Amino acid sequence: MFEVSLKGKVGLITGASQGIGRACAYKLGEADIDGLVIVDLAKGEAGKETQKTLEDMNVDVKYVIGDASSEDVIKGAIDLAVKSWGHLDVIVNVAGISYMTNLETTSFDQWNKVMAVNLRSVFLTMKYGSEQMKKQKSGSIVSMSSISGVTGGSTGPEYGASKAGIIALTKFAAKQLGPYNIRVNAVAPGTIGTDMIKRNYSKLTNEQRQKKLDAIYMKRLGNPAEVGKAVLFLASDMGSYVSGDTLMVTGARMS
Repeated sequence: MFEVSLKGKVGLITGASQGIGRACAYKLGEADIDGLVIVDLAKGEAGKETQKTLEDMNVDVKYVIGDASSEDVIKGAIDLAVKSWGHLDVIVNVAGISYMTNLETTSFDQWNKVMAVNLRSVFLTMKYGSEQMKKQKSGSIVSMSSISGVTGGSTGPEYGASKAGIIALTKFAAKQLGPYNIRVNAVAPGTIGTDMIKRNYSKLTNEQRQKKLDAIYMKRLGNPAEVGKAVLFLASDMGSYVSGDTLMVTGARMS
């Protein structure tokens, strides 16, 4: 049986205190990644639990509390990784927010905030993380898009736009960084049973919820760990010739 291994590698992940981000961090830990910098807006009990679980897997964890859309925070986190371990091999961008709104009710502040957290944070890790990866002539960057980035979605105008931006940015970066043996990919989950999805679903009518569930042909919500597996594939040498792509993890959801 072939084992996916990140032994000897160092990573940085944003938004890993819960949900999909936590599941992705755990998959990196299960693959024996040596060191991991976690960037999250707050630590709290959820973040402490994530860190402890990873340390129980023998992962050396550095926790950076800060906004992933901040240039200073991201530059500091990347510098911390390089100073701690001498290299940076994997970046996983998961930090994200969403609101249930429409064109009429979305404010400019809300638009800007979602774009900053969901998209600018990805640009920053690519911009500054690739500087180190270029020196190494290796690396893998995986960013969390969404089926909403393909279909437009119904969460809110700014959410789908930010996730579509990740797909475009991924393709652009893959072309620019490919000659340095740096792979850049995105993962686009469908309906995953996270706290954020459950909150958003709670605001829908029964008819609206059922309509969303009916669009999933595997007839169930996804599990965060299933998204983590896709991220691990792209982060590891298993995906050694995959770059510029978006891996859909949707349970055959088509809309």
